Amino acid sequence: MPLTEHLRELRNRLIKSLIAFFVGTGVAFYFASYIFEVLKEPVKRSYPRVELVTLSPTEPLFILLKISVVAGFILSLPVVLYQLWRFVEPALYPNEKKLFIPLTLFSIALFLLGVSFSYFVVLPLALKFLLGIGLSQLQATPFLSVNLYISFLLKMIVGFGLAFELPVIVFLLQRSGIVSEDQLKSFRKYFIVIAFVAGALIAPDVTTQVLMAIPLIVLYEISLLVGKLGKKKSKETAMEVLQE
Repeated sequence: MPLTEHLRELRNRLIKSLIAFFVGTGVAFYFASYIFEVLKEPVKRSYPRVELVTLSPTEPLFILLKISVVAGFILSLPVVLYQLWRFVEPALYPNEKKLFIPLTLFSIALFLLGVSFSYFVVLPLALKFLLGIGLSQLQATPFLSVNLYISFLLKMIVGFGLAFELPVIVFLLQRSGIVSEDQLKSFRKYFIVIAFVAGALIAPDVTTQVLMAIPLIVLYEISLLVGKLGKKKSKETAMEVLQE
């Protein structure tokens, strides 16, 4: 296929992805008030006395838009991944085509798992600790900016969703030969320290720190197992190419 055809195909896929994003954002904006009620739950569960307040006349609108954009991105993700699949499909080997759809579904499942873990576990613990400093030790008035709270919450949710993509990233890196299994194993001890340090930065007590560090360590171990699969598949692909 000529370069111009590739560029035209890429443009069409990007346009369809953008349309899906804008449609998803529009749908999310219609339900933004309901989504906002769901997003309020972590802080309400942590400290029911906390009042969320707006600090400017335009803040409510920008908050709803911010929620809609993030939710629209999540809603449009299956369509975006499908358009990516259709664009790269002609260049893939038969065994890679079989692998793409399961890998895509696995990526979506991991992202949703990370979002759920952040919403139900990390956020309540983090808010209880962070707000507890102001409410108990500083005797601060329990008011919280809605804009700052939503920004903090969305960053945590999206960040953990992306962090849970680690097994997929390791699989692709090892399959392409960029990272070796020995390198991943040698980095394991450093990652364990990083996981516990990250837990300590959010939660001061040992129990909560362990509850936060263990999932990250388990995720890294899963990445090692998935990486072995990627290495095996890479060798199989190389053999098929040589046979052809």
